[in-house]
Amino acid sequence: MLEDKFLNLEYQRTKFIRFLDSLPEKEKARALKALFWAEQGHQNQFRDSGVLYIIHPLRSTLILVEELGIQDNRMLCASLMHDLVEDSGYTIEHIESQFGRETARLVKGATRTRPENETEEEKLRDKPKKFKEIAESDKNLRLIKLCDILDNMRAMEYIPETHINYPKISRWKNELKEYVLPIAENTNEKLYNLLSQFSD
Repeated sequence: MLEDKFLNLEYQRTKFIRFLDSLPEKEKARALKALFWAEQGHQNQFRDSGVLYIIHPLRSTLILVEELGIQDNRMLCASLMHDLVEDSGYTIEHIESQFGRETARLVKGATRTRPENETEEEKLRDKPKKFKEIAESDKNLRLIKLCDILDNMRAMEYIPETHINYPKISRWKNELKEYVLPIAENTNEKLYNLLSQFSD
């Protein structure tokens, strides 16, 4: 049953829409626009589990809302769009024009610039730099990134053994212990405890 809910896009989307109903109309409209942009930008993209990609930013944002009690509208919009620039034609300039400078700053901070034709070896070499930048960023950006990583950790168990990324799970857990947990420890006790469950 829990698996069905975790991988059920309609369930996750409905939970988020219900939360939005509690917001002032202006904030609700802004968050709905961010969700629409994310849905459009990630259209026809899929997670390793086979579920439509949009479920990931939705679940990451629900961690902010439900598990951390954060309702800052700029953070919620940035969380919904945190992979948008990497995975679509949307730019930071597009986001700033519609959602403001702070949301755009958070999205930019969560975005990893990928060099053209980047190899897997180059990506791995860039990891320490990427995590150092997260560690040195402000708390709001760290919270968004940690919720992003927590959802990725929770999603690992749903990756089929036949998937090309399945062998990477042990590496992801090592990165969690080496890089992510120290960041979480300095950011939010609850996130640290939740992420620690995946360090065994």
